[in-house]
Amino acid sequence: MKIANAFINCKINNKVKKRIMKKWINRFIKYYRNPKNEFGFMVLSLMKKWTNLPANVLIDDGGLWTNIGNKQIILFQINNNYYRDFNKIIPMSIENEPQILVKNVKIDLSNFEIEQIKDFVKKCQKELIQIADDYDHSEFFEKIRNKGFYKEKCK
Repeated sequence: MKIANAFINCKINNKVKKRIMKKWINRFIKYYRNPKNEFGFMVLSLMKKWTNLPANVLIDDGGLWTNIGNKQIILFQINNNYYRDFNKIIPMSIENEPQILVKNVKIDLSNFEIEQIKDFVKKCQKELIQIADDYDHSEFFEKIRNKGFYKEKCK
């Protein structure tokens, strides 16, 4: 059962103009950066210290914001901090060739680190989409551990 997207109208044509997509992305970013929405913003955090990823990755495990327009997304942090910083998070599409959906943002990650995140999205595409429908976190973590993205022992 799909939950209707509460934040962004996701029923659009395939011929959506870039300015409309940018408007929807900016509306979403304003929503999660708003301090009054801080505790209402539900995410499954893949923290850098627990994964083999170069940055924190935030996943929609409730099916609330998976779609922006016709793209399914994850969020990733654009710096190497261990702690989540919601002011340094941008969306990336979940597809065979992931794209960063925001332009003109200074990303503190190297190209190699961005490619690592894109590789994670490519290899775990099915799991990232399925987590919003199943809510089975233990199965999700087991699958990404088997693919080599989650550390066996956390220090």
